[in-house]
Amino acid sequence: MNWIDEGYLISKNRYSENSLIAEIYTKNRGKVSGIIFGGTSKKIKNYLQIGNKLHVNYNSKSETRIGYFKIEILNAYSPLYFDHKQKLSCITSATNLVKILTADSQANIKVYQIIENLFLILKDQDWLKKYIFWELDLLKLLGYDLRARKSC
Repeated sequence: MNWIDEGYLISKNRYSENSLIAEIYTKNRGKVSGIIFGGTSKKIKNYLQIGNKLHVNYNSKSETRIGYFKIEILNAYSPLYFDHKQKLSCITSATNLVKILTADSQANIKVYQIIENLFLILKDQDWLKKYIFWELDLLKLLGYDLRARKSC
């Protein structure tokens, strides 16, 4: 199974001496896990920051086995906020919500678009207020609407 897509890095964990297991939320495939060989090398580890937009080339022998990613950077969003602790925390929180609340390999273009909107919100002057509403919209989109339900 081979495919090409674009997506946002939502998590990464060290796998072996120089590889990573990463989760990427892609436009057409949803949340996908895979191995990035050489992910800890000086050449690519600098742009493997949570929240960065990546071009993804995925290869796997079958749908039941974990595949591997070949990646290239499209937009480096996270480094823009390395000196702003609150915005960096919002990026981390948002990607963790996407990681925890979305199902593997189920595409949802609205979730992908709301992730794109996050980085537009962070550029705004009134970003904190808009981030709170962004998070509520994400929860609502994923089926966790916080409105009080009428009891019978």
